[in-house]
Amino acid sequence: MSQTLTERIDAAIEFADLESAIPDAITDNLASNISLRPYQRTALERWLIYMDKYKARPKAPHLLFHMATGSGKTVLMAALILDLYRRGYRNFLFFVNSAQIIEKTKENFLNPASAKHLFAPSVRIDDKPVDIRAVDTFDAVNTNAINIHFTTIQGLHTRMQAPKENAVTIEDFRDYKVVMISDEAHHLNAETKSKDKLTKDEAKEKASWEGTVSEIFRQHPENMLLEFTATVDLSNDAIRAKYADKILYDYSLRQFREDGYSKDIELRQADLPPEARMMQAMVLSQYRRKVAESHGLHCKPVILMKSKTIKDSGDNEAAFTAMVAGLTGEALDALRAASEGDETLSRAFTFIMDERAMSGADFARELQGDFAPEKVVNVNNPKDLENRQIELNALEDRGNEIRVIFAVDKLNEGWDVLNLFDIVRLYDTRDGKANKVGKTTMAEAQLIGRGARYFPFIAPDQPDAAREKRKYDSAVDTPLRILEELHYHCSHNPKYIQDIRNALRETGMLDDTARTVRLRLKDSFKQTSLYVREYVWTNDRVRNPRDGVAGLDAYKIEGPFTYPNLMTGRVTEASAFGGGQLTLKPSSKEPVSRDFKLADFGRAILGFAMDANDFFHFANLRDYFPQLASSSQFVTSVTYLGGVIVSVRGLPDDLDNLTARQKLDIAQYVLHQIESGVKRESVEYIGTKDFKPYPIKDRFTDKVLKLRIEGETGQSWTESNVPGLDQIDLSGKDWHAYDDSYGTDQEKHFIKYIHDQEAWLRGVYDDFYLLRNEKAVKLYDFDTGRAFEPDFVLFLRKKDEEASTILQLFIEPKGDQLRPQDDWKQGFLEQVKTKARLETVFQGRDYTVLGLPFFNETGQTNTDFKAAFETEALDV
Repeated sequence: MSQTLTERIDAAIEFADLESAIPDAITDNLASNISLRPYQRTALERWLIYMDKYKARPKAPHLLFHMATGSGKTVLMAALILDLYRRGYRNFLFFVNSAQIIEKTKENFLNPASAKHLFAPSVRIDDKPVDIRAVDTFDAVNTNAINIHFTTIQGLHTRMQAPKENAVTIEDFRDYKVVMISDEAHHLNAETKSKDKLTKDEAKEKASWEGTVSEIFRQHPENMLLEFTATVDLSNDAIRAKYADKILYDYSLRQFREDGYSKDIELRQADLPPEARMMQAMVLSQYRRKVAESHGLHCKPVILMKSKTIKDSGDNEAAFTAMVAGLTGEALDALRAASEGDETLSRAFTFIMDERAMSGADFARELQGDFAPEKVVNVNNPKDLENRQIELNALEDRGNEIRVIFAVDKLNEGWDVLNLFDIVRLYDTRDGKANKVGKTTMAEAQLIGRGARYFPFIAPDQPDAAREKRKYDSAVDTPLRILEELHYHCSHNPKYIQDIRNALRETGMLDDTARTVRLRLKDSFKQTSLYVREYVWTNDRVRNPRDGVAGLDAYKIEGPFTYPNLMTGRVTEASAFGGGQLTLKPSSKEPVSRDFKLADFGRAILGFAMDANDFFHFANLRDYFPQLASSSQFVTSVTYLGGVIVSVRGLPDDLDNLTARQKLDIAQYVLHQIESGVKRESVEYIGTKDFKPYPIKDRFTDKVLKLRIEGETGQSWTESNVPGLDQIDLSGKDWHAYDDSYGTDQEKHFIKYIHDQEAWLRGVYDDFYLLRNEKAVKLYDFDTGRAFEPDFVLFLRKKDEEASTILQLFIEPKGDQLRPQDDWKQGFLEQVKTKARLETVFQGRDYTVLGLPFFNETGQTNTDFKAAFETEALDV
């Protein structure tokens, strides 16, 4: 079988070592709160390689981005629109399957006041402002703007079949090249399926959706079709064949979850009537809100109450309203008493009623206020849903107090919500048969996947951790872990639970290999003087003071710059009335290149160019050039613009008489190049060289971990397949502080290595202890401030009559497959010995902090580690 497009691009990247830097036209023009995630950057890099370096690329590409629900496909669309504008495209047709999605999409693309607006307040490409507009037709649009026509595919088909005045027509697509962007693109495949596999609805769609899109695509030789979906049915042979040469990037929901970008799914089954399940969800929702508030975070959790029919949904809403109105302290006390076996609900009541000292009556009154009828919405009316779409798209906003949504299936697609934490299934039926997942159950699993979008927050105890990723897989007993979980509440029905588990497994949202383990410090270690009295030393991250920056050369800005626009003086003429061929009047002189000092263009030109670019406003320049005294110095000093040379190519006469407009264009181009270079080379943070002491007993504690079994990772010491471990009773080794090890094969090999050195170490040191670092301590790279959590800290202590010497070693076992991306960590560890400063003095104790090369059980890596370990451990 021939290679798919994905496989061909993968091979080209691997063997030709292809890479493509994301242009400033994208990064500078996305909203400031958007930071491209690694997989989004990968998708864009593949796009750039495909567009610029893939020789088999057709003139009119048709591509599919197959990406997980919640992975930010809309951000990628915005980035691609910016890049396509740079490539000469101006007209974009954005279509979706559902009318209810249109308004929220327009809000994201067009409204700068929206919290989810995708673009910078002022979009500039090639130093020119670019408007982003919604248009009804591509006839007579602004050729310098991004013109977007938003529609449903059904509405587009209708207009193609019955054209109306001032509406987009098929002629628009013949006369102008257009980029077609299809969201939820799996709806376009009704025609691709063979007839015997079409449902009744799909058969109705057959003559419209896919056929209309195909017809539009064929109208212009440079039209482009970009499809985005999370759920294309690649198990269908015809669809798989259709997309074999079209899938440019595939990022599965399973990978999305494993990378930490989703909530974890917890299935809560209760043998209780629907009303009681609604009450449980309400208590847990309020618990989340209070936990967030206690940590200084704003989070207004939302509950989705899902019914089977519209009538049931209305009845359930009425029951919920009555239940809240009649809520009493006694009812909550009774629920608490009945939940003793429910660890999560018990923890919620303990936190609210005991730790926060709230009586049942006060808690009931609070719930009545927070879940009042005006904060509950039913979305089963299509017209009402369309009107409410913007409100439902802004559930995270501080001014939006909706807490509960009643629905049947109106929110199965296009719902972008991050603070949904509870889905309550208010019916008890199943459609699975013979271990096969039914259609309804699969739709429920997909809804759970949509609700599992992660709620981003900055954790007070991990300020440097990515706000958009899970932070507590290694400490699931931490209170804030409740903000990383989606609870799916259903009745106690073992067969249905098996069905929904199978469906979640198929979609990638459930990990069969996940396990929760308790990692405990041994009681013997907790009683040692090292644990009780001693310290672990780590550094901090601070803003880069840029003390050594005294000019452009600090950022590797070197000239001369070359202005790309050639001024040839060549003129073309044609008759205004047609009928004649174009004539070319070449100049009698040939173009030449000439160097100019940018400062010679004058203060007025340079000042205007700098004023037009926020980066060159003095307050911002001072952040990058702290020794800069004034804007005037930046313009005139030879270490700044005064020393910049730009090469311009053109006719001698033109170069002798550059106009003010031409000088301004050249100056703006050079400033843009300088801005890009400074941003590329600048470092916002650095790691301090001063290491501070923190009590070991405060940093290293018992842990509850959620681990995914992958090879040795997640396997206990006794379950391990690493040779020789069965001969070592780790629980009886007092030097191994924790009672077990669930690490990688290399980590287990390292523990075995320390075991083999035990006699030698005891001959040198009075005691030594090895501690697994499960987010206990974090280091920061001296040069860039990148965070790093070494896998182990080894403490070696030697005593004499007057003082003790404590050696603290940071150690990182590393598999060969991870070396290339993590080599910077080894470089940092090897700098610790010479750069770390321990200025705090403890009488009678001398501390030394060191880092070692990576440990690897085989090859040169381990030779380097052993040499360094033996040298440093003996140097006391």
